[in-house]
Amino acid sequence: MRTPKFEIGIGAEHQSNVAIVVDINQIPYPTAVYIPLKEEVVLNSRAYKTLGMQDGEVFDLTTWRKTNPYLGDCYQKIKDDIVTDQKVHVILLNGKHEIMNYSLSCIHNPLFGKVYIIYFSKASEKYSVASISSLYSVKEEIAKLKPYLNRTGKTMHESLMKKYFREENQQLTLDDLVYYERELRIIQKAYPSLSHREVILCGLLVNDMDSKDIASITNRTLDAVFVTIHRINRKLDILNKKQLIDTLKELVNKHDADQPVNTAVSVSQG
Repeated sequence: MRTPKFEIGIGAEHQSNVAIVVDINQIPYPTAVYIPLKEEVVLNSRAYKTLGMQDGEVFDLTTWRKTNPYLGDCYQKIKDDIVTDQKVHVILLNGKHEIMNYSLSCIHNPLFGKVYIIYFSKASEKYSVASISSLYSVKEEIAKLKPYLNRTGKTMHESLMKKYFREENQQLTLDDLVYYERELRIIQKAYPSLSHREVILCGLLVNDMDSKDIASITNRTLDAVFVTIHRINRKLDILNKKQLIDTLKELVNKHDADQPVNTAVSVSQG
């Protein structure tokens, strides 16, 4: 099968009239090329593998836009036609959730107009969630200092809590939970009776993380995780863990289905 080739221009300072032609599969990173004028996405072999697709499979832009309507925001970050070292949560065409690192550049082609080139790779989800747990630990340790502080110290303590945790009641806001922000906001809005920690646990469950992994990355015992799940089930009048996960997934999927299609696509990586 023929694969696209790209001609790389060499700056005039190099005094060369020779064009360098590169096959897209020779690019050593997962790479996507999005051509808005043609409504086409071209992937190299590494990109197909990263996205869980078969080589040569057509990239379904309609489905991609529907499941990732917020990715149009990626283009708003472009300054001087380039964005580097960003992270984004995407839903792949196979339905799997992934955190992606990406860099994006926009080139101007005389034939096709704007063309976007995206380099991407999978981030480490477990590291990301472990970072959430670390934030909780730091918050709780800082909170222990308050009874021993004088008036000036307490003022400084409150200022730190507002600055880094954004709430006077010393609870982390969902804005701090970058990696599962979309699901967490949906769950929090639908079930306001859940505590902050319970919302996070629901966010992990809806992303197919099992109880043992949740216990490990949140520094809690497996029994503590089971107790929290039981408490959530009681609050939501749900019978068991399986029904809870099914209910959460139905909630998130219904929210996605209700969102309007955004014509600003992002081939960031998912």
